[in-house]
Amino acid sequence: MTITSLTLIPIFTTREMGKTCPSDADKAVSEHVEVFLETDAGVTGLGEMSDINFDPTLDVLATLKQRLEAVLVGKSPFDLTTIQVALSKETWEHQVTCGIDIALHDAVAKALDIPMYQLFGGKYRERIPFAYPLAPCQSDADVDSNLGRIERLQDQGHPTIRYYFGQNLEADERFLTQLRERWGDKVEINALDASGRFDPDTAIDVINRFGQFKPNLVESPVKGRHDAPIEDFVKVREAIDLPISEHVADNRVAMRLAEGHAVDIFNTGPGYVGLTACKKVFGLAEIFGIQALLGSTVETSIGTAARAHLVAATPNVHYPCYPSGPLVYDEQICYERVKYEAGHIVVPDGPGLGVEIDPDRLKAQTLYS
Repeated sequence: MTITSLTLIPIFTTREMGKTCPSDADKAVSEHVEVFLETDAGVTGLGEMSDINFDPTLDVLATLKQRLEAVLVGKSPFDLTTIQVALSKETWEHQVTCGIDIALHDAVAKALDIPMYQLFGGKYRERIPFAYPLAPCQSDADVDSNLGRIERLQDQGHPTIRYYFGQNLEADERFLTQLRERWGDKVEINALDASGRFDPDTAIDVINRFGQFKPNLVESPVKGRHDAPIEDFVKVREAIDLPISEHVADNRVAMRLAEGHAVDIFNTGPGYVGLTACKKVFGLAEIFGIQALLGSTVETSIGTAARAHLVAATPNVHYPCYPSGPLVYDEQICYERVKYEAGHIVVPDGPGLGVEIDPDRLKAQTLYS
């Protein structure tokens, strides 16, 4: 089986949350690039560059296609390592190598007529606990909007959230106080994500202030995030009672944080450099005795399915994970979205990703149709 061509289709999806804040009536829009990897065996590998941070103009995608085809065309998807090494020798925009890696794995799994999780060692779990993302409150209207979201999630049977905080600590406190008053422990706060807002001393004060709301962990507490001085992480970690999580892009970042005893949890994901590299970070976490969870950039069902297959075959996942795009986005491009039941992502069955793009929906969401 040989790769013959590559098609890149840019799409948009509308998030249910506001563009500038939780109560904004104008909805946030994300852009993605859907990947179609054609082969001479009639197998098409699907992938996705999810929630991209580059402008997917026709010219940009034409150049990207040309660069990628120079590496891919004429190779077999089964030559995963050879292709990945070749890709690693060049610099790519965020999510590019992830989208290609997903498509390669999907093609291989389809050719073997197996679900993708079999490529990672087989299904360890059927369902994956997840946490729904909530944007930070800046006003009373935002507090009301986020409380409304939690009420909807409770009605759907989804108890766990991840809350970004730190823009307005008073509004954060009002929101979290009302959350606990209305639902008590029925709402699980998996993470309070500070998004690298604080110096170490401020981080200590803020985390101790918000510990009363019983989050499972605090994420990205210090300025600089994973590039922050190790001493900053250690100072905060030694002064608080909650575990610290940080985003881990690759083995280099993982080794630095692990060797410095900087964090308790790796938040990692394939969006940085792909599924294979992400699997290695999970393995490194296990070696160092560090806990782990799977992060997200908010993917459609294509990207979400790939992440679900990876986590399905990964034993050392200790906290609810973050892929929730099929719930966040108003539109979908697949015949059926990835399913969520009782606070869990249901792992799709194959072959491949186990989800299929609907051509009509894809056309409706295409940026330049």
